[in-house]
Amino acid sequence: MANKNTAKVRLAVDSFGKRAEFDDIKVGAPLEPMEWVVTDEDIEKQCRIDEDYNECYLLDSAYGTRVAPPQIQYRPPRWMLTRTFNVRGVFYKWEFESFKAIKPGKKIMITGKIVNKWIKNDREYIEFEAVGHDETREKVFFTRRTHVLDMVGRTAPREGSGIDSGHKPEKI
Repeated sequence: MANKNTAKVRLAVDSFGKRAEFDDIKVGAPLEPMEWVVTDEDIEKQCRIDEDYNECYLLDSAYGTRVAPPQIQYRPPRWMLTRTFNVRGVFYKWEFESFKAIKPGKKIMITGKIVNKWIKNDREYIEFEAVGHDETREKVFFTRRTHVLDMVGRTAPREGSGIDSGHKPEKI
């Protein structure tokens, strides 16, 4: 039998400061934009995570260089959300579309915003999207994600402080 979450409170403060509250997150609010340059090491790390060693990720491809696995774009939008709003929780839905190969050493500018939020089954959900463009302003990827803010019901009070989930938003 699975362990049931018996927590009675949601943390108000963690090691990154005051946690954002549902009412503080506004539909249309921009996420902190970021520049991202994928390195050869990033590609190798992603290949290890996915256990995907396709030769176009390791050696060369039809693009004239190695390219990154498309799922490498998962982390930067998450960092943007966490830098903009100190939230924890889990992803509920994730979709993405790739338009161009991600090459090592090429700069990608990523912007995003909150596009929706709602309450369902005593849980708070936010939906955000992000888009990455290369230096020529061509779209590289698009993602839309739904995130449930706390696994503890929204009717549980926010009190006390504690450590975060161990995630530290990376600085690129």
